Amino acid sequence: MLTQPESPRFTAHRLTRRDFVALGAATLAPLLPGCTTGQHGAQATTAANTLRYPLSSPPTTLDPALVQDGTTIDLLQNIFEGLVVLDSSSRVVPGIAEKWTISSDGKIYTFNIRQGVKFHNGRSVTAADFKYSLERACGPALNSQTVFSYLNDIVGAMDCRNGKATAISGIRVQDPSTLVIEIDRPKSYWLDKMTYPTGYVVCQEVIQENGGKIEAGSAVGAGPFKIAAPADYQSNYQVTLTSFSGYHAGKPKLDHIVRPVLPDPSTRLAKYQADTLDIVKISPTDVDHVNADPTLKPDLHLYPRAATWYLGMNSAAPGSPFGDKRVRKAFAMAIDNGAITQVALKNLMDPANSVVPPGMGDYHSTCVPLPFSPSMARTMLASAGYGTSRPFPSLALTFRNDYQWVADSAQVLAHQLQQNLGVTVQLQPMEWGQFLDNLDRKTMPLALERWEADYLDPQDFLSTLLHTSRKVNGQEDHPENNTGYSNVQFDQLCDEADGELDPAKRIALYQRAEQIAINDAPWKPLFFQKDVELDKPRVHDIRDCALGHLPFTTTYVSG
Repeated sequence: MLTQPESPRFTAHRLTRRDFVALGAATLAPLLPGCTTGQHGAQATTAANTLRYPLSSPPTTLDPALVQDGTTIDLLQNIFEGLVVLDSSSRVVPGIAEKWTISSDGKIYTFNIRQGVKFHNGRSVTAADFKYSLERACGPALNSQTVFSYLNDIVGAMDCRNGKATAISGIRVQDPSTLVIEIDRPKSYWLDKMTYPTGYVVCQEVIQENGGKIEAGSAVGAGPFKIAAPADYQSNYQVTLTSFSGYHAGKPKLDHIVRPVLPDPSTRLAKYQADTLDIVKISPTDVDHVNADPTLKPDLHLYPRAATWYLGMNSAAPGSPFGDKRVRKAFAMAIDNGAITQVALKNLMDPANSVVPPGMGDYHSTCVPLPFSPSMARTMLASAGYGTSRPFPSLALTFRNDYQWVADSAQVLAHQLQQNLGVTVQLQPMEWGQFLDNLDRKTMPLALERWEADYLDPQDFLSTLLHTSRKVNGQEDHPENNTGYSNVQFDQLCDEADGELDPAKRIALYQRAEQIAINDAPWKPLFFQKDVELDKPRVHDIRDCALGHLPFTTTYVSG
């Protein structure tokens, strides 16, 4: 049982959490103002208690039950909160639940709701609000894809999602301050999953007044900041957050967070240099320039992340050649990770030889990677029937279109595939929303992708991303498996590990499963991410963990 809360906050995901990043969005730059002086501009509020922190792309949604991308989750984690949150060590700590107990069989969790927690409209948060929020997320009308990964363990949640029930049988309101949740079997990582936005509490009456939708005027959470008025939310231009004086852990030190939408990395850097931004992520390609500038160099910080970038080879895409394992292995062996990190990433990130990144608690990958061998790659591709008489089909390498350093990585990848395998791929940058849609529909045969941990457990990479996904009542039961990968032995090992409570046995099962995935090559792991960021010296007490910056409850900006 945990009883001592830390300043509640939630990590900035990525993936889920998914982030797939690439070319700078030069096509969007003309739509954005070069200088902002209006009421909601990045320069409009320059007081010491305002943090100016850009969004690299417009928010995809304001609904915690629907969000899938890390950029938007980084915004929503400051507006909403759940029963539990993560601290700076990526541990689960109390959030709106001040404590909880777990039954002896590991299946029933009893949460005690903290007294005095308020929604932004002033109403008290109760256990019934969490029941409503979780059942709303699982309702078939909302069509949330993330509930299959993050709420699926709750007894009755999938019956609700599939339209077989209107309530989740495993959720019970014992009294206004006590919520009981039953999961299908003991799972050591389940509480971690409840830190994902699908576990955030939302305000029922405000949502119902807005026809069931969460938009700028109905994004009423219980987090440290709020959207004060619909005019503060201009999705393609800027989002302004105001501190919530009624926040249960105390009013944040910041009064405002101003988040202009700036897809172009050169624009972000220029505005930082012009002193109109306080925090900005930069491209590795800009590091030489930063290090050569004595005013910028001290502001440079590297933040290691529990995130793997990989080349996804999708066997489920129409006409995809990647249903043949020999083709996938040929591509994997034709790629030199070290050259990518050296040429495109300035050696700022580490080559990846495993699916699961470092820093995942007690788990350490033991897998042996496929060798980098152009000769073996060409032999493998020939064994799959491709050669002079049967040329390899034309393919596009698709990626999100708002980071130059990922575009550089894609260019190195394309060059290696041409030089080492004789395969030509066309680079295809894509707008983020379209990319997500295509990813969900599994239409892209070859994509440069990233998964950053939602929680520090190998289950979030192996079972979530690579377990066979099957249609259950017309819905995918493992929707994050966007490569169509399927291996019965891998599935069996993950299923056993997911429910194993002995830590040593559990780790060994996942290690065996990871080696199978490496050998089957639905992914070619490329590199482990580090965020390259400039932070102004006047910004203090940024909370961070392996998953990203935490909500800005303690941050302040000096004059």
